[in-house]
Amino acid sequence: MFEACVKFPEPSDSTFFARSMRIALAEAAANPDLLTSAQREGSTENYRRHLLAADPHGRYAIAALVWLPHQASPVHAHHTWCGSAVLDGTLSETVFEWNGAQHCASATRTQARNAGAVSFVRGGKGGIHRLGNCSDAPAVSLHIYGVAGAQIATHVNDIVRAADAPALV
Repeated sequence: MFEACVKFPEPSDSTFFARSMRIALAEAAANPDLLTSAQREGSTENYRRHLLAADPHGRYAIAALVWLPHQASPVHAHHTWCGSAVLDGTLSETVFEWNGAQHCASATRTQARNAGAVSFVRGGKGGIHRLGNCSDAPAVSLHIYGVAGAQIATHVNDIVRAADAPALV
């Protein structure tokens, strides 16, 4: 996938890259044996990220995120491209629009992301969202980020101020 997009300054600028990423995520989400039980362990403090693989060239990192009931991410954009798939359970995704004049984001819609749902966004304020688990059962998602594995905790999320972030129900 990366070699096919070498002429682009950023791989995510290619529609081929985005389409291929969605296909790969859908295939991964269909595999019930993708994760071990240890990679499905959550944390009572916050959603938990398990690093599954990292490209030795620093082009991507793959992580499983475990969401216990009523856990959510902050409202954020991404510093890099991100692809994700819901493996188990249901996540709620609230999408936001950036208001440059007010330097904040406003919620535009909320949608359920059921098992098998796949998404891909480029880096930047065009893909602001918040994911959360509104249910009483754990949820698990798979994420691929355009960063080196060592940077997964610091170079992925760009926390954004939201004018009217609806409460996680």
